[in-house]
Amino acid sequence: MSGSSPAVPASPARRRLPRPVRVLLGAAVLVLLAWAVAVAVSGVQAARALQRVAGAVPALEQQVREQRFAEAAGTARSVAADAAGAHRATSQWPYRAAEHLPWVGAQLRAASGGAAAAAVLTEPLPGALEVVGDALAEGVVSSEQAVDVAAVQELAPVVTGYRDRVAVARAELAAADDPAVLGALSGRLEPVARQLDELAGPLGTAAELVPQLPAMLGSEGRRTYLVAFTNPAEVRPVQGIVGAYAYVSVDGGRISLVETGTDEDVRGALADTSVNGVEHERLYGADPDAGIVQNLTVGANADDAARLAASLFVDAGEAVPDAVVLVDPVGLAQLLGPEHPPLDLGVFGSVPVADLPAVLMVDAYVRFDGDNEGRKAFLSSASAAAFEAVLTDGMSTAALRGARQAADSGHLAVWSSREDEQSALVSAGLAGVLGAPRPVAHVGLTNSAPSKLDYWTQPVLRLERPCVSGSAEAVVTLELTLTNTAPEEVPDYVRNQVATTARGERTARDVVSLWVPPTVGLDEASVDGRAVPTAVDSERGWRLVRLTTDLPPGEPVVVRWRLRGPADQLPVEVTGPATVATPQLSTEPCSAPS
Repeated sequence: MSGSSPAVPASPARRRLPRPVRVLLGAAVLVLLAWAVAVAVSGVQAARALQRVAGAVPALEQQVREQRFAEAAGTARSVAADAAGAHRATSQWPYRAAEHLPWVGAQLRAASGGAAAAAVLTEPLPGALEVVGDALAEGVVSSEQAVDVAAVQELAPVVTGYRDRVAVARAELAAADDPAVLGALSGRLEPVARQLDELAGPLGTAAELVPQLPAMLGSEGRRTYLVAFTNPAEVRPVQGIVGAYAYVSVDGGRISLVETGTDEDVRGALADTSVNGVEHERLYGADPDAGIVQNLTVGANADDAARLAASLFVDAGEAVPDAVVLVDPVGLAQLLGPEHPPLDLGVFGSVPVADLPAVLMVDAYVRFDGDNEGRKAFLSSASAAAFEAVLTDGMSTAALRGARQAADSGHLAVWSSREDEQSALVSAGLAGVLGAPRPVAHVGLTNSAPSKLDYWTQPVLRLERPCVSGSAEAVVTLELTLTNTAPEEVPDYVRNQVATTARGERTARDVVSLWVPPTVGLDEASVDGRAVPTAVDSERGWRLVRLTTDLPPGEPVVVRWRLRGPADQLPVEVTGPATVATPQLSTEPCSAPS
């Protein structure tokens, strides 16, 4: 036994998996590999397609802005095809299954959400651009002053369809939103989501308004529009005093200027002040003077002014208008746009559009000083000529942008006697109404001494931000500085007609009105640092604060309101007044000590 070595235990034999199991595992590996490859290929395909979409969008936007709709439709077809390809690539079952994986799934869901949103938005785009191109080929109104109502009718389903598609696209992006998504991917999708959020409101408004337009254009029968030309040189909360007018007929899209005139033609007529209800009569008077032509626009809302205007013109023997347009010389200039050729205004010759307000509200008083009848005739013909130029131009998209600017600045408002149309006009911001109370302050001026001196009134507004947020009580200051820049010499008709001194003749007197939400209270109102009495009322659900002040030439007058209320109800923006000079607004941070 000597010399013998210990026995070494034998290694156990490696157990091999049964063949069926090995086959199944191999198949599973192959399936997983194929799945991974399919997901990767789909992702690459989608990424490339979406990159092409993103690369084409700037060119498409440029083509649309320049109204090259035929080219835009071709570009849109390529964009739609790429977006559809990306959506198909991310809709296959391997890709969808991989979306349930940890972390990786968040990236895949984000990509598929972007692809789905792109497909939803671009699929009808080529056809939509062709429809828009046909509708705007000669402008909204042709050179023959006729609207292609059929084209407008074709636009309606395009707009409403896109409203619905934007809602779907927003939902797709929202469902794909995840904190785990890489910044490189979220950085591409988040701006798109924000743009769609911003687009949803205006598109919803357009979807409400556009279907109403064919009937407003006379597709169901002749419509009669009263165009009231206002004059903010004698300022009112709704633009200014009504000085001239035109009746316009719209039948089957064809627009005809029927009649023009001035306020002298309706001087003996009276509006029925009860058409605006008891509150309006209580605020602005139920006596006969409240219904004369000079007082149609003293309230806050253009729809009230329009109802009064319709009533007054009917009392004067004119036709019952289906709708009323209120526009002043500033609004006319905005409608025509700065690129419009000069207008031929008779004795004034060729007048650039930018000079239209000065010619109608200053130069006419100088040229026709002492000749009131001649001046009225000129204002009537000139206002009508300017308005007709808006129509003859073909109402390009530039003019539509001008209409938006004029409405936003308070120099244009439209009212319809039909409830559904008026509701759409309100939603579109074209109705010139305060609307439901919200964290906004609206300022208006009413010339209370007969003059045309408010042409030279220059308003500057300064709003202080609250120091707290939410429902906590806060105090803020709103300041309005009014400067009367009237020259040393003004025509007799422009002067303050009740003044007894030379300086007084160039001094305007205005009622300053402030509308704020009803939850906002007034601690104090002051003029040039001195507390002044105010009348505090309510109008259409808003709190209304009024005071009166003189505006001597060359001396800035500072009106200051100290407002108190819940921080989230205090004004964060200010609108008005509808003066010739654009109001300047600045906001400042809270000034209370920390």
